[in-house]
Amino acid sequence: MRNVSYQDIEHINCIEALDFPSYCKTHELAWGELHRAGYHTGISHLHHFYTKRNFLVMSYLWEKATSFPEQICNALRLLLLSYNATHSTLMTRVVVKKNSKDFVLTGAQSGVLYISSLPVEKNILTGIERKQKNFADVFDFLEKHNGQIEVYNTSSRKLLQESESVDYIFTDPPFGDFIPYAEVNQINELWIGKATDRSEEIIISTSQGKGVSEYQEMLTDVFAEMKRVLKKNSHATVVFHSSKASVWKALCGAYTSAGFAVDETASLDKSQASFKQVVSYGSVQGDPLILLSKGNGLTSSRSSITVLDEIISAEPEKANGCARKIYSNYIGECLKQGITVDCDARTAYAYVAKKAGAMV
Repeated sequence: MRNVSYQDIEHINCIEALDFPSYCKTHELAWGELHRAGYHTGISHLHHFYTKRNFLVMSYLWEKATSFPEQICNALRLLLLSYNATHSTLMTRVVVKKNSKDFVLTGAQSGVLYISSLPVEKNILTGIERKQKNFADVFDFLEKHNGQIEVYNTSSRKLLQESESVDYIFTDPPFGDFIPYAEVNQINELWIGKATDRSEEIIISTSQGKGVSEYQEMLTDVFAEMKRVLKKNSHATVVFHSSKASVWKALCGAYTSAGFAVDETASLDKSQASFKQVVSYGSVQGDPLILLSKGNGLTSSRSSITVLDEIISAEPEKANGCARKIYSNYIGECLKQGITVDCDARTAYAYVAKKAGAMV
């Protein structure tokens, strides 16, 4: 680390004085849930997320790709976008980590449009050069296999597969209002020139006028299509995450209305939690995995609090300090037994803490 020199300032001023070439496109951002008044003041277009130098470099590379045949052009642009949103923008930052002697350089935080107070300008050219190896390794792996992969860029509410033609489905649907995916994805999509049609986005969103009922209705359409294309006696696995009882009820209502039953549940404990799972009070540890089959599931009028009591009683030593894990197990048991999820994570955590205090 060194002090800024006169040459540095002069170099920055020269960059700022450059004109934008004609191929630099101005794309207006479509803000929604992630916009914060004051914090995002002046950030109205795509280029506002970049230093001028990096926007010029990215624009030049994007335009340069058009000089190649279409297939090569698309491959080059895929390479560019694989690096772009995570490392090319002002969302790249340095952080302080435990036991580290210096700042740690990292990329953009996933799931948000957050510009830290310590943004960093990465060199796009060296970054892309490193990315090439990842692509080469993947293609080398794929060339050794003879399986077939088909990719469909269509809505899950209207699947293209024929009825009873699919052996197994694994799906990871949007978690209610957890992440506004289309809003986040526009950092890459605006380069392509075609952003997601948000009217088809299955999330809970105030800016889109979609509440829990609209979310459930759209999810039901998807599960109905899943049931249609699944073969008899086949299964679907759903991985899901939410700290809100209303969202769990919507999910359960959707797959039940579509004609699915819960066969089994488990918890997917990821090695690294998301930003919101770490910093949000009331967040949940682990994403429940739900195994569905065609048929009518169990229904029970039992209170979900009794399930919470049973889980705490089974392992009382975990009641103090493991509330997130207990809540994840509570969700799984409710889904498996056909019991309505009544407790948000915050409510459950307070209840577990109270019970733990009573057991001391």
